[in-house]
Amino acid sequence: MTSPRIEEIIGSDAPQTDPANDAFGYAPFAQRIADAVCKTPSPQGLVMAIHGPWGSGKSSLLNFVKHNLNLLPHSEKPIVIDFNPWWFTNKEHLTSQFLMQFRSKLPHESEMLRKIGDAMADYAATIGSTIARTYGIPWLDRPIAFFLKLLKQKPKDVPALKVEISTALKNAGKRFVFIIDDIDRLAPDEIRELFKVIKALADFPNVIYLLSFDRKVVSESLLMSLGVDGEAYLEKIVQAPFSLPAVDRLRLQKKLFADLDLILNSAPLPRFDQTYWGNVYFDGLDQYVRMPRDIVRIINTLCVTYPAVAGEVNPIDFIALEFLRLFEPEVYVVIRDNRDMFAGYSDRGYSRSVEPEKTFHDSWLGQAPAPNRSAVKELVSRLFPKLQSVWSNVSYGSNWLADWRRELRVCCPEIFDVFFQFGVSADSLRRAELNELIAVAADSGKAISLLKAASSMIRPDGTTKAREFLDRLQDLKDEISPETANGLLFALFEIGDDLLSPGDEGGGMLSVPNRWRMMWAVKHLFRRIPEASRTDLLKQLIMQGRAIYLAVETVGRIEHYREKPEEYSDFPFAHADEVALGELITIVTDRLNMLEPPAILAIPEFIYVTHRWIAWAGNEAVAAKIAPVLSSEALFPALLEKYLTWGTRQGFDDRVARRVPHLNPKYLEPIVDINALEPQVKQMLSRQDLTADQRTSGEQYLKNLKRIKQGKNPDGYFSDDD
Repeated sequence: MTSPRIEEIIGSDAPQTDPANDAFGYAPFAQRIADAVCKTPSPQGLVMAIHGPWGSGKSSLLNFVKHNLNLLPHSEKPIVIDFNPWWFTNKEHLTSQFLMQFRSKLPHESEMLRKIGDAMADYAATIGSTIARTYGIPWLDRPIAFFLKLLKQKPKDVPALKVEISTALKNAGKRFVFIIDDIDRLAPDEIRELFKVIKALADFPNVIYLLSFDRKVVSESLLMSLGVDGEAYLEKIVQAPFSLPAVDRLRLQKKLFADLDLILNSAPLPRFDQTYWGNVYFDGLDQYVRMPRDIVRIINTLCVTYPAVAGEVNPIDFIALEFLRLFEPEVYVVIRDNRDMFAGYSDRGYSRSVEPEKTFHDSWLGQAPAPNRSAVKELVSRLFPKLQSVWSNVSYGSNWLADWRRELRVCCPEIFDVFFQFGVSADSLRRAELNELIAVAADSGKAISLLKAASSMIRPDGTTKAREFLDRLQDLKDEISPETANGLLFALFEIGDDLLSPGDEGGGMLSVPNRWRMMWAVKHLFRRIPEASRTDLLKQLIMQGRAIYLAVETVGRIEHYREKPEEYSDFPFAHADEVALGELITIVTDRLNMLEPPAILAIPEFIYVTHRWIAWAGNEAVAAKIAPVLSSEALFPALLEKYLTWGTRQGFDDRVARRVPHLNPKYLEPIVDINALEPQVKQMLSRQDLTADQRTSGEQYLKNLKRIKQGKNPDGYFSDDD
């Protein structure tokens, strides 16, 4: 999907036309609908319908269907007739335009289709009285008479004409697709008449109607205008109903965040606090993003309102208030008109009662819709910390005002008024894909291709499909034969290190990184290998595979688990003998010793790997291998960055933790004199070509080296860490 520019998302309520711009996962569904339109055997007036509420993206879906139909070869391409009844203001226009558009779309270059057109003109003239008599539409004679006069045709026998047209349509080798959108925007009487016309005129071979509407709205309108069960009425007319696929929450978030980025990046941007944004969004804003039009509404609003105050307000607070203005207007007005009750700090002494404030805030909160009330309370408490002294017994004193002012927060009384002046599943793993992997696994080359493709498919949350492959492999037992396990193990030991993508590895303290999943998969697969063959197979995998980290991790675990086999009885190498372990260590150490400097720097989980390497080969051997990297001005920053780690720090009231960098120089002691390295690090920091992480690694090295010299533990907690 191509990234839009800021000017392209203003007024973006217009439906999308190209599946390449699909942000909500509708394109595959549209392709299936297009296939059904083209491949349904001999349709006889087939009526299909797409159901979905207003704002859910039905028009975009229809456009995607048309796009797919238009890509077909000429011989297979149906004739598409767009008909939007909302364009016409009365019943006469509705019917006459319907008939005229059908005839106008018949290509004149085809003799067969010209004959159909002539017959359609006669049929249009004669069917008026029949429809009027059968369906109670007496006014239909007038537009048909006008249509007859316009085409200069005389009425003929209706049954004969219908047979003539039906035969011609059946033999024409073309399908006709009426696409009718916005039905739910019509008045109840107009909806009734439209369905009567469809019912009367739809019974032709190779004619398909593709309708789009909110089923609930149309059913209620039919009940109102016809006095019958609207659902039952629709069931008689619509043979193939489909519900618009629900949009995944992650897709909605991704679309919203991408559009917000365009808006924020188009104007001066103060410091953007990701932790605060996460707290505000997930505490309150997320509940208002339920369908694509919700995103359109807030983005269109912000495109107009934000540029005028950019640089003068905290962007997160402004976005949150605009959400309230759109979705909770009564709450927004209360905030706007009561600055002193919201902005400022909580002057809460032992003798001061908060009852007056509590009464006020409980009152307006009680007027908010019940389903939203809790989220509104959390959101407003985030925006205005003063309210936490009312509802949560948490006080913010005057010492906070300077920070709020610096951050341009709405809770700062000096900034408050500025805010009110205005100065959205191809990425999900299907069982068929898992079965395909198992089917080709005996050929490790094909398995590698599938896993590589899966690792390149990035989900909205940044993870890849490869992550799910590794998870789901553990669900399979009998399906994995020794031959299958053998092929999959060769694939993992070849590209396993490539599967450790940042998106799969990250996610916070409670997330499971891919390296754990990979080891679980390796353990699971080795259990499918006969025990007598396991060690020889592992030797072969280590000698032939490129995944150095995976090799080191596997042998390291064998060494560790062998010490307590009773605790790790499920590990396939828990009972490996000392000789076998020694041979494995020798093989993996030889592989490490053969690496050239660039390959050394490419090792994932570098600290762990070098730790095991030193344990197996000794300090001097490893130091000698890494010495060329240390002495290389070009490679040294990348090496130092390998020792940079990231932790998280989270306040008691934070919903999202902040990332904190750390580098302990002692990790380098086995391979270098860390004090002697200090001048080289300083020299490195004088360069202008460093990446952000390389610069951070140098700064952290010097900061913690100073602490070591002061006798402090660099892994301890320090108040000046950020």
